[in-house]
Order: sequence, then structure tokens, then C-alpha cells
Amino acid sequence: MEWTIARRTAVLAVAMALILAACSGGGAGTTTTTAAGKTTTTAAVTTTTAAVTTTTAAVTTTTVEPVSIQLAIEASGDTPLAYQDQIDRFNESHKDVQVELRTYTGGDAYNQAILGQVAGGVAPDVFLVDGGVRTKEFATSDAIAPLTDLAKAAGLDLDSFKPSLLKAFTVDGKLYGIPKDYNTTALFYHKDLLEQAGIEPPKTWDDLRAAAQKLTSGDTVGFGMYPQINYFLAFIEAAGGSFVSADGVVGDLSNAGHKEALAFMQDLFTSGYALSPQMAGAGWDGEMFANKQVAMVYGGTWIPGAVLGGDPSLQIGAVPLPPKVQPGSVLYTAGWVISAKSEHPDAAMELISFLTSDEELLKGREAGIIGLPPTESALQAVVDANPDDPTLAVARKAADYGVPFGWLQPKFVDTYNKAFGELVQKKGMTPSEMIDQVMSEMPKG
Repeated sequence: MEWTIARRTAVLAVAMALILAACSGGGAGTTTTTAAGKTTTTAAVTTTTAAVTTTTAAVTTTTVEPVSIQLAIEASGDTPLAYQDQIDRFNESHKDVQVELRTYTGGDAYNQAILGQVAGGVAPDVFLVDGGVRTKEFATSDAIAPLTDLAKAAGLDLDSFKPSLLKAFTVDGKLYGIPKDYNTTALFYHKDLLEQAGIEPPKTWDDLRAAAQKLTSGDTVGFGMYPQINYFLAFIEAAGGSFVSADGVVGDLSNAGHKEALAFMQDLFTSGYALSPQMAGAGWDGEMFANKQVAMVYGGTWIPGAVLGGDPSLQIGAVPLPPKVQPGSVLYTAGWVISAKSEHPDAAMELISFLTSDEELLKGREAGIIGLPPTESALQAVVDANPDDPTLAVARKAADYGVPFGWLQPKFVDTYNKAFGELVQKKGMTPSEMIDQVMSEMPKG
């Protein structure tokens, strides 16, 4: 046992010696005598450890925060959800700009709210404004910024938009809005009722009156329309009676073309060949048309979609308003504008460019938030996808000659519609008397 311990001790001693030798820097050999009496010479082990210097470069990571902007719309119900889908697509594909959606209701209250927010410096960066006098109101109040240079910098091709639509957002030669979409007017008719009566779609005003008379039978009246300048403006234009200018100024109401258009419409109504929604007990013109209370209706291009949504079996045709001396139609358009006080106008224009791209215009139309695309390429895509839709062909041409309804002041519209409604219900009232009534009720200066 003692020998074993001694042996173990010797072995440990050898091991320690080897370790010490390995750790020493000497070059001489080491002689070790084992317990068995043997002498072992171990070569000196020299270990050189190279000095390694590790330099870690300082890396500075700069995180750029995305620009945050706001988009405002006037909408209610499910409509904001479709806009939010657009915003989500933008935010996902544009990490440098993030958009928040604001929604408002209330028509005129929307415009006043936005104007107040611009004055207070808290307006959204991008918002919707009707073309015409509304755009002029915002522009002359220095509430919105000119967009031509911003559009060019963003690569937005303004030549791709319908010129008549761009004109609705032009004030004193400067472009202040990019058209979001548009709608127009057309003469819609029930194909089966015209076929049964042996009538072709009217091509002249005489044809229109004759068709309205022949189609008036039983519970159906030949022609229908809201007695409002909102639609009647097309008849005024077609008769050469235009009195509306691009700056919202109303000209001579007593011109011959205007009086002729008034007399024509008064004759249709007082003869019993025309019906208004109020006279029909309908909620709107599309309802009385869907119910075949009227065989033909002159109204907005949104009518077929709404009517066919309720009854897809209806066979609806569409033609332009027959010209008297020239074509006539009404354009309704709203456009994207940028607050004059936006801190990020370039980002705002980046958003507008996205929203008016063909891809988004087509997706927006499918979602029900785009009427007719304002660009020729997107409109062509809609036409190609719906070759049997007669409304599209009419609406496409109307954009070239239509008059923006937005050029009329709201006060004038209310005053005119009140007098026009009286005219079509009174045989004794003359167009001249109606015009005098409108002029007397309009504020002077």
C-alpha cells in the first residue's frame, strides 16, 4: 500500500513536471527519475503564443422613421373599409411613408371642417374636394397647394388624365387637384319597352319627344328625370345655351338656347310625357326606372349598376343625350388635393400617385369606391373587360365634351332648382319668367 501511494505520488510529480516544463519558456531538456529507477529525458517543449489583437469596428445603425401623413375622405357605412384596404396596400408597399385614414360625414360640413383645420394647422395632408367652385374656394383661401411640380417630381403623368377633368381642378392656370374618378349622364331606356313600341333610341330632340309620347301608356310614362339643373344642364349645353364658365361665374341666363331647353322640358312634363321621382312616389330616379314607371330616364351613369344590382334580368340600353346644336353632358368629379400646410408634400403626392395608378383605380372600381376611372388607360381596361356595357361607351365620349357640374355655386343650384321645379308643373309660367325669378333671388354682387 505504501509503495502504491509512493508510486502514485511519483507519477503525479512527473505529470506536474511535464506541465511546468510545457508552461516554461526554457529550451533545456528535463530529466525525470521514475519509481522504477528508469531515467527518462523529456525534450523541452517551447510554446509560443502569438499576441492576437482583435479590433471590433464600431457600427452605427441609423433607423429612419417612416413619414406619417393623413388622408381624409367624406364617407359613411362600409365605404371607409374599402378605402382602408387601399391604405393598407400602400402602407405595406411603402415603408418610408405610413398613412392614417380620417373619415367625415356631412357634405358641406366636411368642407368647412377641412377649411377650419387648414387654418388651425391641423388639416390632413391629403383630402378629397369636388372639382369646380369647391376647388377654387380652397385654392383662393390658400388652403391647398399647386400640384404640377409635385406631380412631375413623383413621375405622375398628367397627360394620362382626361383634360376636361383636369380643367375642373385648375384655378388661374394652376392645377390644384388630381382627379379621383368621374361620373356623367346618359339617356337610359328599357330595351323591351322600346322594342314593343317599335321605337329606336332617339337621335334628335324631336325623336325624344315622340318616343316619350308613344311610350306613355298605362302605368308607364315615357320619360323621367329629376327637374334639377344637376341633370338638366346637359340639355342647356346641347341647345347651345351655356351660361357656366370655368371660374364658376354664371353668364347670361336669358340666352335663346337656355330658353329653348326650358321650353322643351316644360312641354314634356306638362303634357304628361315626363315624370319626376317625386311625382312617381319614388325615392330616386333609378327606383322609378327599375319599376318601369318610366320607359326612359336621363340621369347619372351610376343608375344601371344600382338598378341591375336589384334586378339583373332587366335589359337596359344607353345612348348619349341627342344633340340640338351640339353634344351635351354633365361631369361629376372629385379629386385629391394636398394641404398647403402639409409638412410632407412629396410623401402626399406619392400617395396620390399610388391611388391614381391603373391597378388601384381598377381595384377601387371593383370595391365600389371608383366610378369611372379618370385615366384613359384604366378606362380602356374597364371597357375591354365589359364589352357589352353600353354605358361605358357613352361615358367615355361624354368626358370629352361634358361640363363639370361643380362649376355651379351651391346657392345658384338651390335657387335654380326651386324655380325649375315650379316651371315644369305650371303651364302658365314661361321660361323667361322662371329666369327672372332665378335672377331676382340670387344675391347681388
